Amino acid sequence: MIASMVRMMFLEAIFIEKMTCAATYAIHESYIFPADLNNGGIQFGGKTLEILDANAGLAAAKFIPADLDFVTAGYDHIQFVSSATPEDILKCTSYVTGADKRSVEVFIKFLTFNKQTRAVRPAFIAFCTLIVMANPQQIQFPKLVPESAEEKFICGGFQDRLASRHTELAANQTILKHLSN
Repeated sequence: MIASMVRMMFLEAIFIEKMTCAATYAIHESYIFPADLNNGGIQFGGKTLEILDANAGLAAAKFIPADLDFVTAGYDHIQFVSSATPEDILKCTSYVTGADKRSVEVFIKFLTFNKQTRAVRPAFIAFCTLIVMANPQQIQFPKLVPESAEEKFICGGFQDRLASRHTELAANQTILKHLSN
């Protein structure tokens, strides 16, 4: 009983009331190696998704209270914008863009930096939804504060994307009922 009360007091003491999107940034930069290429000589989509999943999880971990576990629930609005080649350095930036009940949304963007021309191009964008593995009454997310023009724009669409996810989830439940073994 006393240990439980001490733990609760500790958790309340470390609760962060507000958090900027920038405080959740997770950044990954890497070369594109031959083993990462598909038969077209560009980065294999599966490698991009591997980086996305790890980086989105890091951003979410900075936002979700430390005592709560979470899992990836899905990706959406995935778009490959331009290819990433061995001439590029790949930069993946992820940050939290919204939270509701048990879910946390993370925006992920990949940029390429061409080593020869120094040109920077968007290569890939997506949203990742992560679900906290706890009763919603046990979850207290910080208030998310977007600061940059990009963050304000992306966060401004969170409620619409959340509503779309709920509609898609209901549609998927119908599909799942009709799948054959």
